[in-house]
Amino acid sequence: MSLKSSSSDGNVGMIQFDPSVVMDDILRGNETAASLAVKELMNVRGTEQMEQYLTEMMPPEKSSIPLWARLPLTNFSRRARQLRLRKVLEISTPVVDGNDDDKNEFQDDNESKSRRARRSLFILIGDMATTNEENGTMNISKMLVIARKDAKDENVSFEDMLQRTPDLETPNYEVLKTSSKGFEVRRYEKFSVCSVTMKDLKSPESSDKESVAKLSNPQLSGATTFGALAGYLFGKNEEGKEMKMTTPVLTVGEEDSRTMSFVLPSSYWDENDLFAAPTPFRNSAVKVTSVPGGERAVLAFGGFGRKADVSFRKRKLYDLLNSDEEWEAIKDAPITLAQYNDPFTPPWKRRNEVSVAVVRK
Repeated sequence: MSLKSSSSDGNVGMIQFDPSVVMDDILRGNETAASLAVKELMNVRGTEQMEQYLTEMMPPEKSSIPLWARLPLTNFSRRARQLRLRKVLEISTPVVDGNDDDKNEFQDDNESKSRRARRSLFILIGDMATTNEENGTMNISKMLVIARKDAKDENVSFEDMLQRTPDLETPNYEVLKTSSKGFEVRRYEKFSVCSVTMKDLKSPESSDKESVAKLSNPQLSGATTFGALAGYLFGKNEEGKEMKMTTPVLTVGEEDSRTMSFVLPSSYWDENDLFAAPTPFRNSAVKVTSVPGGERAVLAFGGFGRKADVSFRKRKLYDLLNSDEEWEAIKDAPITLAQYNDPFTPPWKRRNEVSVAVVRK
């Protein structure tokens, strides 16, 4: 075991942490090593020490790993395990969506890429510290198989997606149709949300474009509070009242017109009760509104919900509805992206959906 209790004077008590050696124990599927590593990393979270640990735990670049490590019979090789970890990181490290909108404002430099890779590594270590009934103890070879399967799977079932849904309050709906082509039609009951539109954040009080980017993409490094919305939900409001976290996070629109919403707890879903919701700070850009519900066609998918992935699923949903005999999209109705998981969930455990309001043909 690479984590041991000792001290310089021989007394038991101080944890010695050798990041590179511990990482190899984790890749072998040593759940105890992963759990202790998570504990140590959490103790130094947000400090240079954490970044140093994660840097030492990162695998070398693929070009520096010998070709023989790619052979199927090298599963028990340290280099082969490092290669598999590098491949998992390539699948699980998100890109910056902000680059797609403004290439001059959001430079995706090497340090930014390294920071996101370290953050993904931290998420992977946390995932390997847990055992589940379906996959058992997780080693890096098994994780790579799961990550690749999810990345290639175009038709993840809604049953599988329900398994990825956190145990949080979510809007109520009735399934009206499950299409063999991969989409559902649901009838939603009304619910309430708190929302922020990107252009409203560009006030003198909120002119930091980096903060705007983080809010628009919760996968970006440091975007752990989802900006003003999470602040409102967790007590940054006129009454100082904290509310329980819910799911999913909803996003509609593009660029400055992009609006992100958090679902409010069900105690505020009735229109009369909505008036009792905490009052947002005047300059926070947060607005509280009611969503009427209704029929929506829904297409589910895994991964981070990157801009390119969402655009692909939007087109696919429209194509499926165009060929459906029963339902069609309401003309000019906007597409909504729903993301159900927190930023520390690996992509193959995420539930995302695109949906559009529909009517019967």
